[in-house]
Amino acid sequence: MPFILFLKSFEILLFEIMSWLVFYPRTVWRSVRHPQRMMKRAEQELALPAAEQFRDVISPPIFLLLTVIAATGIEVAVVGHSPLIDSGIGLAAMITDNTSLILFRLITFALLPIIAGVCALAMLRRPVDRDSLQPLFYAQCFVTTPVVLAASIAETLTRLPQPAANAPAALLFAAAMAFYIGVEATWFAREAKRSLVVGAVWAVATFAISLLAVAATILLFSGR
Repeated sequence: MPFILFLKSFEILLFEIMSWLVFYPRTVWRSVRHPQRMMKRAEQELALPAAEQFRDVISPPIFLLLTVIAATGIEVAVVGHSPLIDSGIGLAAMITDNTSLILFRLITFALLPIIAGVCALAMLRRPVDRDSLQPLFYAQCFVTTPVVLAASIAETLTRLPQPAANAPAALLFAAAMAFYIGVEATWFAREAKRSLVVGAVWAVATFAISLLAVAATILLFSGR
């Protein structure tokens, strides 16, 4: 009987993993093509039973995790492993392989959706608790993840020995930042029922806070 249960669990796990090959690119496309719709969907679907949530896309936190794994895989294939693995100075000594690097990057990039969620609650003058923050965190993961993928690929390009790679890297960075701030400005304006100018101010302020938090985390582990 335990062996049968193991087989059933393995069957479910295998299907889930293989289904990502179908649903991951779909989730990327929809998050880029219809970010506002995906953010609204994330907030709505958490009210459904667990079995009915995100049936045709990937759950936002898993979406972010898979993107960090994919970005790390691209980095290893193109330029080799991250210098953080070889640093061994200070807190960087905790990052000893690609698995710990992925965990570090996941937590670091997750700062963006959690900070944006807290800022949104502050703007809306709502209490910050698990019930109010989780829908916003999930919504923010949908818009943050394509930006993480683009920024990670751009950072990998900057490590290539060819100087010509810096131009597409800069364009990719700029496009990712413009997309993120544009979507956030529209989202903040819609959530607060205010003008797009007010939404843009909140979006830029939130992005600045997020960048400071991410930069501080990276510096803390870089050994510099």
